[in-house]
Amino acid sequence: MKDAEHKQPEVQLAYPEAEIVFGLVYPTGTDYTGVQLALENYIKRFNYKPSRIRLSDFIGTIIKKINVGVSLNDSTEATRIDTLMTAGNRLCEVAKDEAFIVSAVVADISRQRKVAVQPNTQEPMPKRAHILHSLKRPSEVELLRAVYGSGFYLIGVFASENDRFQYLTRDKNIPKREARRLMARDQDEDLLYGQRSRKTFELADVFIHLKGEEYKQHLERFLDLLFGNPYLTPEPDEHAMFLAYSASLRSGQLGRQVGAAIRSSSGDIIALGCNDVPAPGGGLYWPGLNDARDHILGFDSNDLEQSNIVQDLLKRLAIKLDLKEAIKLLKNSRLMDITEYGRAVHAEMDALLACVRTGAIASGGSLFATTFPCHNCTRHILAAGIKRVVYIEPYPKSMAHKLHKDAVELTGTREFRRQDGRSRIPFEPFVGIGPRRFYDLFSMKMSSGYAIERKKPDGTIFRWRRDQACPRIQMLPSSYIQREKLAGAKFMSTIEKLEEDQRGIQRLSFPKP
Repeated sequence: MKDAEHKQPEVQLAYPEAEIVFGLVYPTGTDYTGVQLALENYIKRFNYKPSRIRLSDFIGTIIKKINVGVSLNDSTEATRIDTLMTAGNRLCEVAKDEAFIVSAVVADISRQRKVAVQPNTQEPMPKRAHILHSLKRPSEVELLRAVYGSGFYLIGVFASENDRFQYLTRDKNIPKREARRLMARDQDEDLLYGQRSRKTFELADVFIHLKGEEYKQHLERFLDLLFGNPYLTPEPDEHAMFLAYSASLRSGQLGRQVGAAIRSSSGDIIALGCNDVPAPGGGLYWPGLNDARDHILGFDSNDLEQSNIVQDLLKRLAIKLDLKEAIKLLKNSRLMDITEYGRAVHAEMDALLACVRTGAIASGGSLFATTFPCHNCTRHILAAGIKRVVYIEPYPKSMAHKLHKDAVELTGTREFRRQDGRSRIPFEPFVGIGPRRFYDLFSMKMSSGYAIERKKPDGTIFRWRRDQACPRIQMLPSSYIQREKLAGAKFMSTIEKLEEDQRGIQRLSFPKP
């Protein structure tokens, strides 16, 4: 290492040239190349240098060093994808770490850093944007957020099932049966260390849709927000979904929190709902003396009834099997998908019932749900006259589309393209800034990054320029302990200066005789 490459790292409380880490998550069959190129080109507008990182390259490198009993095979596109999935799963299994491959990426980024004078410290890479693709497991996202904090952004790229199928079969020449198998495998494998693209996708900070050239506009707006454009405000769908998400946070359900919001045909939010236990007299329970939700009672009634059903079947069929073992074997069966014995009202139903209680008119409006509606809610959504449904998290247990193909239209499905004269209600994936980044990117004062101003003291607006902008959420190259010492040192230095100034004033006021 040359002496010129060594320097003392600067501990600071702000870092305008902070690195940014992007992660892309998309299901198999997504033609992500346009997104990759657009992201790289747009980040250059801010004088940042993009660095493309493919996780699949690390899989190949690692299995050359460690024999895990799996070989990559690129004889056909189908076998290339399939063996990469298998090898990735096997590496995670051997390491007993679902984020093992991403750990290798983090280690590689660390190795690229120049070593500073101070022992065990490394220099940051100013104005570098690391772009990782593609993430497949929630644990990988958790690791990147643990390491890079708010400096990591997950971009969810949505492509319809039909478009992905066409891309694999037409553009990649993969047989139809193989294409469907690979798509299903990628979404949610029934393996401990398998692919989990569906569950990873819902964790995104921003969601974009591969629909024409729209994704370019989505990426451009996202980056402008990331670099502190003070004049971008939430789109109507973003606002509604954020309110749905905020409603979900009041849920005390043991399994998960789900929220919903209904927007009238005129564009007003008229109802919110969450999944929780209904209270006598209307509405849901709130915390207090009369609270009787599941966490107060100490059990989930639906889980208990599922266990009772399994036990009853074992007895009737004279099967000698331990109940716990039977439930484990039936984990992903249709039987364990039953939800009707839960005490909680679903979020979508709670929002519809709120309209009934308040006299609001849901007919003709749009419903925003943090999770794809279940089939039970779907029939009520249709009957209530809702004209559009928007969701973030896919819900594989839902049979909404299967049971209501005559009434529900999913983006990119065969029914979506069918011209049979039927009027169908669109169920659409959410596009825009995800709820988890709402305050950071839209709030003027409450962001975890720097505050933004829109006007000068004379009332004229500030001019925002991309080539002069810096990341609003800055990933600092020092630890909180180092920054703590820096803040303390600055305080003591100021105190000493003030004391010295005060002594100087006293000497001037009381000159020696």
